[in-house]
Amino acid sequence: ADTVRDVRGFAVKFYTEEGNWDIVGNDIPVFFIQDALKFPDVIHSGKPEPHNEIPQAQTAHNNFWDFQYLHSEATHMFMWAMSDRGIPRSYRMMQGFGVNTYKLINAKGESHLVKFHFTPHLGVHSFVWDEALKLAGQDPDFHRKDLWTAIEGGQYPKWDFGIQTIPESQADDFDFDPLDATKIWPEEDFPVRYIGELELNRNPDEYFPQTEQVAFCTGHVVPGIGFSDDPLLQGRNFSYSDTQLSRLGVNWQELPINKPMCPVMNQNRDGAMRHSITKGTVNYWPNRFEATKPATGEEGGYVDFPQKVAGMKTRLRSKKFAEHYNQAQLFYNSMSEHEKMHIMNALSFELDHCDDPVVYKRMVERLCEIDLDLARGVAEQVGAEIPEEARRVNTGKRSKNLSQEDFPPKNLTISTRMVAILIADGYDSVAYNAVKAALAAQGALPFTIAPRRTPIYAAGESKDSGKGLVPDHNLEGQRSTMYDAIFIPGGADSIATLRKNGRALHYVREAFG
Repeated sequence: ADTVRDVRGFAVKFYTEEGNWDIVGNDIPVFFIQDALKFPDVIHSGKPEPHNEIPQAQTAHNNFWDFQYLHSEATHMFMWAMSDRGIPRSYRMMQGFGVNTYKLINAKGESHLVKFHFTPHLGVHSFVWDEALKLAGQDPDFHRKDLWTAIEGGQYPKWDFGIQTIPESQADDFDFDPLDATKIWPEEDFPVRYIGELELNRNPDEYFPQTEQVAFCTGHVVPGIGFSDDPLLQGRNFSYSDTQLSRLGVNWQELPINKPMCPVMNQNRDGAMRHSITKGTVNYWPNRFEATKPATGEEGGYVDFPQKVAGMKTRLRSKKFAEHYNQAQLFYNSMSEHEKMHIMNALSFELDHCDDPVVYKRMVERLCEIDLDLARGVAEQVGAEIPEEARRVNTGKRSKNLSQEDFPPKNLTISTRMVAILIADGYDSVAYNAVKAALAAQGALPFTIAPRRTPIYAAGESKDSGKGLVPDHNLEGQRSTMYDAIFIPGGADSIATLRKNGRALHYVREAFG
């Protein structure tokens, strides 16, 4: 289901004049691991447990939280996942992050480390946990339908595209390593510079060839962009292209959705599902005809940045990679009070589903590295021993643009917000028409819901008139969790009918508590 608590992918393919450039990111700026070789383990721990294939589509089980405790570098990431970021209201209201550290090479040949950001114009918003849980059963495709409907209706979602940069010569000047994928670059020190805009203005014509067959690879870059020594990125560069071979075949790059818009010439030939027909008598370089000569940098060809290296070749990370708690605490401190409460409750939900006391007791110990009040609150709810003291002092340090409250809509609007209008026979048509028109004028999406999906008659309107209003849905077919707001127009008979309808009463109680 779309609304389960999880990190979500956020990948973008740019079809440029110099080839395809892929940003293969997530809606959370950090990841569980620093080294790509650990990827099978983190995935195995989060998937259903192997002896019974339970649970599906959630991390609320022993193995996942066992791994989180024993793998302390995941602490920052699981704090994000347990926050409201793990249950976004809409793909259109979700940030995107490149996660890994790349390089930008300027015209002078100078290298800067870079991280990529996408910030939604509609602001960053989430469900509350109760909504997300219920919607997983009520409308498993909620997010995809939401995105499709907005684009189809001409309300195109937009994101500002930004970068954070650090001169590579200064990479060792900070208390964290910029190549560590479990760390953010705090924006008060490294502000995001917005350089473009992304707009989704067209839905796929056919889902399978345009969406299911798309192949994103972190190794797809264009001249001016290079790869840092981020160990997670180095592994992804191999694994993503390797994955496409088994997913789509050796000629996956020739599928229409993956094929560059610019002309391409290389020595790749043959293999299953070959699409291109290449004329000529040679398929190698160099050759006696000087044909298909590789392009130089001056001609637009890709040239690797000449990085100097020295020292022993070993599989090690810098000492700064070993610090795992400062930014997890920074993230928690930067939350509003209600966001902190949501994190506590999310952790309590997850750990309540762990039936091995070792797992949830140790996780309470881990939370003592972040905040004592958080650890105590979770311990009380899950039945662990209440800790008496923190393992680390909470510095109280905060950072901007971590709380969702730091990302209101770019322009205050109710555009694309869904409003349920509940009516029954005898409703006040004047109020109904006025409010519905006002909502539509502001770009909101009003839906009329009634006890039945046959004509509903306004107060004073005869059922013999042949008029009436056919609602969009009936009360049994919809739930309040599917909407951002509810409006019930007046009309004595309509109100009396709705007050006798259990589903209508539940709508109001669920929406307003």
